[in-house]
Amino acid sequence: MKSRNEKWDTLHGILENIWLMLEHGATHSDDPFHWPILGTALKAACSLRTVILRQVNKPDRILVCHTDARSAKVHEIKNNSQTSWLFYHPEKKVQLRVTGHTTLHTHDSFADRQWADTSSTSRLNYCASQPPGTPIDKPSSGLPDFLLKKIPTLLETEMGRKHFMAIVLHIYSIDWLILKLAGNRRARFDWDEDGLRATWLVP
Repeated sequence: MKSRNEKWDTLHGILENIWLMLEHGATHSDDPFHWPILGTALKAACSLRTVILRQVNKPDRILVCHTDARSAKVHEIKNNSQTSWLFYHPEKKVQLRVTGHTTLHTHDSFADRQWADTSSTSRLNYCASQPPGTPIDKPSSGLPDFLLKKIPTLLETEMGRKHFMAIVLHIYSIDWLILKLAGNRRARFDWDEDGLRATWLVP
């Protein structure tokens, strides 16, 4: 019987388990991979924030998260469509740095499907009357009064559809790292028009 650690001994095994970890993260809210860091580029710096991994499409190498279309990250992605996602699993000591080309979806069939699969409580994130980051005089969720202190219906949250956006990362590189007492290991997976190139790296 293979040991638990043998899955990290080959490049093929590593890549297969990367996809398994990402898929598990997308479907389990208590999994560390459910909460990646999304990095976007500014003119003289970078901008980081935690997002929720909503969907993984292995055949097309796609990751999906959602955002308010009025948020700053949207403008940053429009200016530079290359983004990076950082995942870390503290129990498995596995880090992923995933980069690729990013597309934004608001009023198209893809966004419609994502919105239809979004729960009413998650839809609240897009129902604020003012854009994210707007200065206010006192702490507030920004939600209208009729949506507060109750679980809203899907119909009540439909007002958030106009602000809902799906962010789609089309992966072209994954940098994998595992921390081990006996020595860290690192590998990189790159895709281009010729297909996949995988290599071991010095950690």
